[in-house]
Amino acid sequence: MRNSLIIISLLISSLLTYNLYLNNKKASFTQPRAQVNITPVISISLVPSPTTSPVSESNIRPIAIGMWTQGFWDDAKKELHPEKLTEVEQLIDKKFAIAHYYRGWDVLDKETVKNELNSITEQGWTPMLSANPYYFDQCRWEDRSIYQVISEGKCDTFLQSVARNFKLFGKPLYFRFAWEMNLPNIEWGIKATKSSPEDFIAAWRHFHDIVKNEGTDNVIWVFSPNSETNESVPYNRLYPGDDYVDWLGIDVYNWGTTQSWSSWQNFIYLFSSSYNHLVQISPNKPLMISEVNTTDQGGNKAEWYSNLLNTEIPYKFPQIKAVVFYNENRTLKENVNWLIDINPASLDAFKQGISNGFYTSSL
Repeated sequence: MRNSLIIISLLISSLLTYNLYLNNKKASFTQPRAQVNITPVISISLVPSPTTSPVSESNIRPIAIGMWTQGFWDDAKKELHPEKLTEVEQLIDKKFAIAHYYRGWDVLDKETVKNELNSITEQGWTPMLSANPYYFDQCRWEDRSIYQVISEGKCDTFLQSVARNFKLFGKPLYFRFAWEMNLPNIEWGIKATKSSPEDFIAAWRHFHDIVKNEGTDNVIWVFSPNSETNESVPYNRLYPGDDYVDWLGIDVYNWGTTQSWSSWQNFIYLFSSSYNHLVQISPNKPLMISEVNTTDQGGNKAEWYSNLLNTEIPYKFPQIKAVVFYNENRTLKENVNWLIDINPASLDAFKQGISNGFYTSSL
């Protein structure tokens, strides 16, 4: 009886938190991701344990580590600054495998993007590029959703040019098309664009086929929704299929007490149900945590990092093959600071965690 009362209490608390989220969160989205309000992660799973058996001490697997860090891309000047990520590497005494950045959809076919990707690989990183679709002069507005317009071939000339540009780059490129598309209030999301899941799947497959038909085989397609909420579109309705996806990804954040609707949560609580659902859909695909971090407001950031890196990722979620941190101070825009070095203790915990045998600087 006591356990039942605890479970009911947790459920009521979670539902109240979610209602606050719906009532208070008013997100606006622009390009690139560094300028985007990050939608919060809400989970009300009462069984937050993964369905897959944890790995053993004798079976250490490589987990590639990556990062987006503030200043890496200067959107005002349209300049890439690899030295910003190098500075973080020096701070943590660890080389990153993946360098993540966000770029406008309308410039993906430009030589400048190819040059940016080359600059990233010259530093020894594999690039991960995130871009969301929107209307512009090569993908013109019509009185239906952007995903319908793409799937019907109205943007094909542009998409073919993108494919050729990626082919000219010629090296591995992780590509997150329309990341977090499952969220209800994100600008390019299924609900916000008045699309159906079928529209999204058709657009993804059409874009994918164009890239393949151009002979571009270096693009690694990452299906990267946000962790699930009561209002988000279920993963199984959005997944384009194993033939059209190379990696799975999930974005997850602990907002702590920075928002009126949020509270401090551990990673397992935030992540487990989403992980289980996605792994059930595609049990053989590698999975990355494609964006992740925690605030320091409402709990112990150092302890959160220590648990995440030393226990939770390595031993609770065996399908995770990469983790990419989002490292930026968003205090002025969202009243939250995601920087890993917000205090000495959090930096020390982060450094210690990524120094163990699981985390690798290569893919």
